Amino acid sequence: MTPFIRRNVSTSVAWRLAAGVLPSVLAVGLVIGLFYYGEYGRAAPRIIQIVAAALTGVSIVIAWVNASYFADRLARLARATAQASGVPGPTDEFDRIEQAVGSLGSALSAAEAERARTDALAAARLKEQATMLAGVVNDSIAQLDEVRLPLQILLESPFGELNENQEELLRDARSAADTIDVALRRLAQVAEVDRDALPVQHELVQVNDVVRSVLPLARAAAERKGARTETALEPGLPRVAGDRARLAEALSLFVTEAAEASDPEHPLTISTARDGSRAIIRIAPADGSALGSTSALILASRLMAAQKGEVAVDAGNLVLRVGS
Repeated sequence: MTPFIRRNVSTSVAWRLAAGVLPSVLAVGLVIGLFYYGEYGRAAPRIIQIVAAALTGVSIVIAWVNASYFADRLARLARATAQASGVPGPTDEFDRIEQAVGSLGSALSAAEAERARTDALAAARLKEQATMLAGVVNDSIAQLDEVRLPLQILLESPFGELNENQEELLRDARSAADTIDVALRRLAQVAEVDRDALPVQHELVQVNDVVRSVLPLARAAAERKGARTETALEPGLPRVAGDRARLAEALSLFVTEAAEASDPEHPLTISTARDGSRAIIRIAPADGSALGSTSALILASRLMAAQKGEVAVDAGNLVLRVGS
């Protein structure tokens, strides 16, 4: 086999192609031998004649086997391509294969164009839905503020004497209104990210400083679960491109959710490390199946995505990659 054959075809086909060339090589040898022994006064030895006859027979057999093999494979390929294309073609196998490949190529191009059109339509609909959702949420927040204000006035400056049950009902109503307000504002931010309308600052951020700014919140959340907080911040991390405020908001949401899964035996751990020109923040404990199960985690993931960050769960650690 030549290096060209070995580089461009499989081993099985290469051997068959090499065997197909063998009759030509043997023919050249026979011609040289006959030219030598065909001169006047020379006669080919009996053994030469026997070997020549045997080689001629072997060459014919090899050529016939290879020709039959390639003809059969070519016919099967032509039938298969004709069936795949569904279009009756010419009788020549190469023409049928070429026609089928052209038909399949056209179908593939049409499918790619349809997929691109579908993706563009889905993206446009998602943006429309996010825009409508943002408008509804903003209207709901405005109406909710009209409810929270009277409740606050009644609790701080009651008009008349309120008994203990009435004050408790008002406090519960205000707490529920505050909870709804937080959920709606988170939903509004998610909608803003989905329609590419969330303002994001591009600045150089020192990740360790951002982590230190949320540590008091992390410790308070862990203490409520009876857990301690452990930190390991690698010094000398490079400044990375990001939005300090958005990163701090996302980080505070992540550590608060992680603190909910901590306990005295599983402390809340926060660490940072270098990853080339990027920085990594690891938070544990973390559950990969719950990464998108709460509004806080969904919003935090969206805030990371808005500044080209990455979020993943690896061996019980929430891994945040910041920077580009």
